[in-house]
Amino acid sequence: MILLFLFIVTFLSLLFTLFALFEPGWADFLLISLPVALASLFLLLRLLMTQPRSVKRKSPRPAHNPRPAHKKVWAIVDGSNVMHWADGEPSVDPLYAVTRRLKKLGFSPRVFFDANAGYLLMGRYLHDRDFENILRLQSSSVTVVPKGTVADEEILREARKLKAIVVTNDRYRDWADRYPEVRKNGFLMRGKYTSNGLVLDVDVKVTA
Repeated sequence: MILLFLFIVTFLSLLFTLFALFEPGWADFLLISLPVALASLFLLLRLLMTQPRSVKRKSPRPAHNPRPAHKKVWAIVDGSNVMHWADGEPSVDPLYAVTRRLKKLGFSPRVFFDANAGYLLMGRYLHDRDFENILRLQSSSVTVVPKGTVADEEILREARKLKAIVVTNDRYRDWADRYPEVRKNGFLMRGKYTSNGLVLDVDVKVTA
């Protein structure tokens, strides 16, 4: 209200001052209109300068606290060994059962096969992706080693790299000097597959 009043007074006094400057008959009004115009203009400007400015405050950004990524606990599956767990005959059933059980226990499985595994199971060569589709595993979960390459060494090398256990009934005695961890309890997880289902040496959930 005060601002409006001062604005009106300033406007009218300036208007009267202009008339008094250009109309000789209004010259006497200068003695009143000019001081009023200057005073009201001064008060108006001062009042405008002292008005609190609305400052748009930025909302504080929430602290960036990324959730720690879930640390995977790996299990390397000796596919060429596990596929013989069903009465010694090659079968995908124990492979599927083992990978499913490992996931339920909290492991992330990676499966390694010898190059001839596909011929033993399906009568033809099977690539990594073929096995991933058969076992319903994610991409890069299966490795079929090249012909002439020993899968055992690839398995043990990857297990050491990932700090993983190895699911197999092979004891890797020929590799014990180079990979002494094969002698440690808990490094090799043995098992069997019968008509009653799968049994693993260690059926406990991962706590890491």
